[in-house]
Amino acid sequence: MQTDLHQQAIDLYEFPERWGEAADLHREAAENLSRNDAGQFFGYSRAALLYFHAGELAEARRSMEDAAEVAEATGDVLTAAHAYVDAAFIAIAEDYNGKRREFVADARGIAATDVLTDAERASILVRIDGAPAGVASATVALANRFGTLQALALAD
Repeated sequence: MQTDLHQQAIDLYEFPERWGEAADLHREAAENLSRNDAGQFFGYSRAALLYFHAGELAEARRSMEDAAEVAEATGDVLTAAHAYVDAAFIAIAEDYNGKRREFVADARGIAATDVLTDAERASILVRIDGAPAGVASATVALANRFGTLQALALAD
């Protein structure tokens, strides 16, 4: 069932006016799985990208936070840390400083653990230290990181 929902969502990528609907389908697929099932990461993170591109920043932030929590709970701490940084950037784009601080603290907390290599830790901290200063620059940084939905559809 999750695969069908994901495919329905992917089929909508070429229609910008339907990106919110596609995001909803990815979220639904993730939520149909058991909590902290590793497969949830794809649904939540892809929903975040779609919501972001659709201009639905609150939903994008919540979905990326869910993706980060799943990655962390399933032991993929490097992915979790980067997802928290992505969520922080979305919060900056949303002008939601409280959540930005929370997500940066989560990412820094993971970076401070001994489960990461020095290079992995540095990759997280470089992104935090180079965080965009304002709404416009955060939007550009996220668009550059996430790429286009058409490119994602081709990759799927």
